[in-house]
Amino acid sequence: MDNLIKDLNDAQKKAVTTTEGPVMAIAGAGSGKTNVLTRRIAYLINHIGVPKDQILAITFTNKAANEMKSRIASLLNERTGMMWISTFHSMCSRILRQHIEFLGYKKHFQIIDDDDTSQLIKSIQKEFRIDPKMIDPRKLKNHVMKLKSEQASLSDYKEPLSDYLSKVYPEYQRRLKNNNLVDFEDLLMLTIRLLKENDDLRKHYQQLFQYVLVDEFQDTNNAQYELIRLLGGAHGNVFIVGDEDQSIYAFRGANIENIRRFRRDFDNPKVILLEENYRSTNTILSAANDVIKANKDRIEKTLFSSKGDGDKVVAYKGYDQRDEVHFVAETIQDLVHEGYRYEDMAVLYRTNSLSRLFEEAFMQKRVPYKIVGNTSFFKRKEIKDMVAYLRLIVNPLDDYSFERVVNEPRRGIGAKTMERLNAFAKEYNLSYYEAVNDSMNPLGTRPLKKLKGFTGLIDRMIATLKSADFNTLIDDILNESGYKEALEQDDKGDVRFENILELKTMFKESENTYQSEDKLTVLTFVLEDIALKSQEDDEVDDNSVTLMTLHSAKGLEFKVVFIVACEQGMFPLHRSLSDPKEIEEERRLMYVGITRAEEKLYITNAKSRQHYGEIVANPDSMFLTQIDPSKIRFEGLAKVSQENTQRYQSDYRQTKTFRAKKESLESRHANDIDKGDKVMHKAFGSGVVISVTGNQCKIAFSKEHGIKTLVKDHPAIKKVQR
Repeated sequence: MDNLIKDLNDAQKKAVTTTEGPVMAIAGAGSGKTNVLTRRIAYLINHIGVPKDQILAITFTNKAANEMKSRIASLLNERTGMMWISTFHSMCSRILRQHIEFLGYKKHFQIIDDDDTSQLIKSIQKEFRIDPKMIDPRKLKNHVMKLKSEQASLSDYKEPLSDYLSKVYPEYQRRLKNNNLVDFEDLLMLTIRLLKENDDLRKHYQQLFQYVLVDEFQDTNNAQYELIRLLGGAHGNVFIVGDEDQSIYAFRGANIENIRRFRRDFDNPKVILLEENYRSTNTILSAANDVIKANKDRIEKTLFSSKGDGDKVVAYKGYDQRDEVHFVAETIQDLVHEGYRYEDMAVLYRTNSLSRLFEEAFMQKRVPYKIVGNTSFFKRKEIKDMVAYLRLIVNPLDDYSFERVVNEPRRGIGAKTMERLNAFAKEYNLSYYEAVNDSMNPLGTRPLKKLKGFTGLIDRMIATLKSADFNTLIDDILNESGYKEALEQDDKGDVRFENILELKTMFKESENTYQSEDKLTVLTFVLEDIALKSQEDDEVDDNSVTLMTLHSAKGLEFKVVFIVACEQGMFPLHRSLSDPKEIEEERRLMYVGITRAEEKLYITNAKSRQHYGEIVANPDSMFLTQIDPSKIRFEGLAKVSQENTQRYQSDYRQTKTFRAKKESLESRHANDIDKGDKVMHKAFGSGVVISVTGNQCKIAFSKEHGIKTLVKDHPAIKKVQR
């Protein structure tokens, strides 16, 4: 016993050794909760003499469950493979495998995943002829799951939604059961039903699990809480460990009220506060305490550390978002020179679309990085799709881009049609674009009509580019192609659309930089830049800075943390500002971000930024203003006096690196052509230069294209050597 608790602090010892009755261990960030959980299980087995199979320990991920098993095996020097240490879903699956026949299912049921569920709902929606424009399949699926998991009533819904659900929900359930299938919600709900409807079975599991332990209790939903109550309510030996200040998953159904429900439903639970943090300096913890104390109705606790005060929190305000990201990149380089490793540092942001600027800056300054929890901005499907459309506008003869988006979104152009088009194009040495418009095309009327609809779209976008800005061009592509409508039907459409809006920001910045150039030239430069950045992203070093959302950062720790874009509307998000509950969740997210930092914390923002193609000027995040200023070292515009702002702006503009990129591209594509020279153009074919004036030239192409006025140094033009 001494070996199990001798190195624990007093609160941890109490949490390990208080074995009887309900116990709430309110474990602050970095307070060693996993250590407490595993020591408690080992203590129950070694000191109290509880058989291993009479302990149920539940957590939220397989990784966490395996980590607990490994630690307990090490503490006990025994195998733990058959112990009931698992996720909620794994525990339920294990129970249902033994008893699901009581519910009318066959023993060897199969589990369908979220994608399968979505497809099944769409199929049923189609069968009942429910127009996806009237009700989004994604929302319909969410309501079906809500009816199941929250046991809501159809009377809670208004028509026509209630009418749709009255058809779709029972048909969905019927198909699952007829095919002996269960979804992830069923794993929980069927187990609850099994325990409620069968008294003997419920008593069996209550007697089997003499001690119930639940990790990350703040993340439980209503169904998971009900399972805990059914399994542990009889004897009351339920130990929960969690931190309501880190409850950040309401969007997944987590109910922060469960901590308060536990205090009501279980008889006088003992509350143990784990407040000593083993991760961060006291200055960082004080900042976290300052922020979170603004939340109401929480169990009061104050994190502290024996690691000393450490450095002040750095708050940096940039002139714009470019200034902000370059500060982060340069600070990382400085810290590496001081002895830190890239892998010691993380950049945390509220939404994935913000990663793009940091990826660009890190590439430019040769800072190795990795994206956690998402694909690199330039490799996300929606970005690659939009880039393919734009490449076709620059060069309609680009077969690779043509093939990528000819049926994206779906236009009824199938694989067989493309095979026939490909065979014809190869036989006559044509591009797909040319083959579609060739009078000898052997395709039937219907497929040809669809293909010409697509090439007509590209032609219209080429015309749009001549008269409109890039924001309008991308909007037209989204609307006329049907891509935006397809995103509205996609489960992840909101996030994907945000990424496209960030792409608009990138093009808007480029448009401002290359004001003297024609739009086709600018588009060519930016597409080349994207291609180079996408290629560079393939090289990921283990010793890399981590880029991730604040949600993805939960459970992790880094010596140095940057929390970026801390402005009202960016973090907290605009949509949360009118809802006190959502603001409290955003504040908990900030608390999670702050407490990821061990030694240094940087909070950054910008005076103004290009956001989704528009210039916005947001005030500082309320979370930043809630931190005691005496704990902060202000830098950038937060420090610079008003009279120095004009000089600061001028200096910053002079250091913009995009202009250097432009000059290198211009010199790379310089064409030494003159009147009378023969040239070859990627889209218009061969031609003859009939005049050159400054940076423009007139070229006579074939009768089909006529005389064109083009930028002399455009990369699409090549002089034919005589």
